[in-house]
Amino acid sequence: MLLPQLLKSQIEIIAFHNCENFFYPTNDSLSKDDDFTINSPRNWNWERFNLKKDLLAKTYIAMSKGNLPSIIGLCEIESDRVLSALCNDSPLKKGNYDFIHYNSSDIRGMDVAMLYRKDKFKVISHENIVVDKSLIIDEPTRDILYVNGILNKVPLHIFVVHAPSRRNQDRNRPLRKAVFDLIYKKAKDLYDKGEKNIVIMGDFNDNPWDKTIQEGFKLAKYYNHTPTFVNLMHKDKDKRGSYTYMGKMLNFDQMIVTQDMLEKIDTVSTPSHIFMQDFLIDNNPNQTMITPFSTYKGFKYQGGISDHFPVYIKLITPKN
Repeated sequence: MLLPQLLKSQIEIIAFHNCENFFYPTNDSLSKDDDFTINSPRNWNWERFNLKKDLLAKTYIAMSKGNLPSIIGLCEIESDRVLSALCNDSPLKKGNYDFIHYNSSDIRGMDVAMLYRKDKFKVISHENIVVDKSLIIDEPTRDILYVNGILNKVPLHIFVVHAPSRRNQDRNRPLRKAVFDLIYKKAKDLYDKGEKNIVIMGDFNDNPWDKTIQEGFKLAKYYNHTPTFVNLMHKDKDKRGSYTYMGKMLNFDQMIVTQDMLEKIDTVSTPSHIFMQDFLIDNNPNQTMITPFSTYKGFKYQGGISDHFPVYIKLITPKN
């Protein structure tokens, strides 16, 4: 984008974060939350909940250098209660946030959600997209959140996903691919109807260069044409990740956008960002790589924010 255009524009942050088991301390009869209640094996309590809530708020404020993100996709969210506390009883309160959340089929109550600033983003519609139950091998998986709205005169279609995990020798790999196929179909249908501003964000439980994602979203590696969608995190292969596991750096947290949106994204430094300020990093001297400062390591409480770093993009929008 040229300088005269930038002078007539403003930057809005769109972020995604896996919050690592963000549970309300009192029991929720709708979810299997016994590990994260008062007097549970992990001794989850109000002091720990409030610290995590305020650290999450600190993260999003620091990410946007005090301006606050306009949109934040979240996963590993138990209920409306934790979202209400994050929006209304934390330093995020000054951002005038509201949220969109559906209780999904996940038996632990681990849902996706989206925060948005009411003065920035106008919601037109939203729905939860349920994964075909016939594809599920073990337990029901998370629903996909779809939101349609307008951010500073820019129409947006947003998908928030937390794909099935790699547990049990990655039995869920075909299900993950089916989730990606489902999102692609819905997003491509929108695109073919002339809706060009589409953001797909989430914890994909696969890396951007893995076959499931490349094929699921029909990205350039497998197709001899200009793809509709671009994975903004693909450039980080072998450089850095948003999550570490068993000594490996993984890039599960991603932003996928349409080719058309690239001209609306501030790419002066990088098309997308993994946010890893010092307070988000585990400073254990035994760590051999940059590792997120998690709330728990197994059953041991560490007091960190999350076992995932957040990711974000800078969207260029018209000045109000």
